[in-house]
Amino acid sequence: MKIKKIGVIISFILLLAMLSSCSNTDDILNSNIDSTNNDDSTFVLADVENYYGDIFGGGDVIDINVSITEENWQDILQDPTAEEFHTADVTFSGITLENVAFRTKGNSSLSDVAKTTSDRYGFKIKTDKYVDDQTLNGLNEFVLNGCYADSSYLREYLTYEAMYELSGIVPNVAYCNLYINDELFGFYLCVESYDDSFIDRITDDKDACLYKADGENCTLLTSDDASGFDLQEGDDDTFANIKNLITVLNSTTEDNKAALESVLDVDSVLKAIAVNYVMGNYDSYGGKKAHNYYLLYSNGTFKYIGWDYNMAFGAFPEDAGKSATLDISSPYLSTTAAQRPLFSKLLAIDEYYDIYVGYVTELAEYYDDFENVILPKVQYIQSYVANDPSAFYTIDEFISSVTSSGTINTSQSTTTQPQVEMLMFPGSAGQTSNSSISIVSFMDTKLETIAKALK
Repeated sequence: MKIKKIGVIISFILLLAMLSSCSNTDDILNSNIDSTNNDDSTFVLADVENYYGDIFGGGDVIDINVSITEENWQDILQDPTAEEFHTADVTFSGITLENVAFRTKGNSSLSDVAKTTSDRYGFKIKTDKYVDDQTLNGLNEFVLNGCYADSSYLREYLTYEAMYELSGIVPNVAYCNLYINDELFGFYLCVESYDDSFIDRITDDKDACLYKADGENCTLLTSDDASGFDLQEGDDDTFANIKNLITVLNSTTEDNKAALESVLDVDSVLKAIAVNYVMGNYDSYGGKKAHNYYLLYSNGTFKYIGWDYNMAFGAFPEDAGKSATLDISSPYLSTTAAQRPLFSKLLAIDEYYDIYVGYVTELAEYYDDFENVILPKVQYIQSYVANDPSAFYTIDEFISSVTSSGTINTSQSTTTQPQVEMLMFPGSAGQTSNSSISIVSFMDTKLETIAKALK
C-alpha cells in the first residue's frame, strides 16, 4: 500500500472500529464523522460548468419536492405497475416548474416493490410532456432511483463514477432528498435520463437516433432482427442502422476492422466492457439478459452507453459475487462470448484487447485503495441514509455493506438460487439471502483477481 495513503487507511480502520462498537444508530450518528461537510471531490458526477449540470448540486445532496394532488398520488400508488403519467409540480434545486409529468418507473425494481407494503418506487419526471419546451435550465427528463437491492446506496453511483474516470459517457447524477408534498419521502439517487436534452448535450447531430436495449433480440447476433430495441429518439422505424451494425459487426476480423470503426465508436464499447468487468455489473450486455444499455447513433457512428447499475458489485442474482473472480479475458457471466458479439468480436482483436486491459488497469489503480475512495462518501451520506423514512434497509445493513464484514461467494456453481441481499422493508419481517455481499469485500477480491491476471 502506498505510503501517502497510510493516513487515510488508518482513518478508515478507526471508522470501522468505531462502527463495530456502536450498538445503535444514535451511536453511529453521534460519532465524530461530519456528515454535512462535503469535499467538492466526493461526488463529482455533474458537469456544473456546462448546460444544466449546475442544478445537480456540484456534489451536494439536493432537494426535490413533488407537489401532487392526493387523488393523483393515490392513483399512482394503487396501480404502480401501470407507469401512467400524472400531472404534478416539481421544485428541483430551488427551481419550480408546474404541470410536469410524474410516474413510477422500473422493471424488476418496480414489480418487486409493488408486491410488498412499501411505496418506495423509482420515479420518472418529464418536464415537457404537458408544456411544450418546458425544461429545468435545459433538462427535460430525469429519474429518481430508490437504491433498490442496494443497501450500500453506492453501487449505481460508483459504477457511473468508474465510467467517469475513464472519460466515458455518463449522465449527470446527484443524491437527493425526495419530498412528496413537502414531506420527506426518501433518500434517492437523481439521474439524468437519456432523452432530448441528454442527446443535445452529447452530440450536435440533429438527426441522431437513440435506441434502448429493452427486450429480447438485443444481442446483436446475426439471428437478431433488432426487434428488442426501442427507438427512443430519431427516425429509423425499420431499425436499418441497427441491422447494418449487426452485419458489419459479425463480419469483423483483425484485417477488416476499419469497416467496424466507420460505424461504431469502438472505444465507448471497450470502456463499457472494462467498467462492467471491474465493477461486477452483469445485469447488462455481458450477462444473461443483454440489456440495460443504449446505442446512440450520431454522425454515422454508434456509441455504447450503459444504464441501470444498481446490481453492480456482484449483486445480480445470477452473479452472487462470482464475477469477482472472472478471468479478465472472459468478461461474461451466465452467457458465452459467442452470444455477445459486440464484446467478443472486439476483444478478439489484439489492439482492442490491449486497450481494454489498459482500461481495467486504470480502474484497478484508481480503486487500489478502495477504502480511501468510498470513505468520504460513506461519511457524507450516512446521516441521510439513517434518516431515510422509506429505506429498504437498516442503518446497520448499510454499514455492513460498505465495510469488509460482509461475505462473498466465489463459488463457480451455476445454481440459479439468488445469493444477493434481498429487500427488507420497514415494518416487515424482510427476507435475507444466504450471502450478504459487501462492496468492499467484492472489490478486494476483484482487485486480487486483476493483479494475478496482470502479472
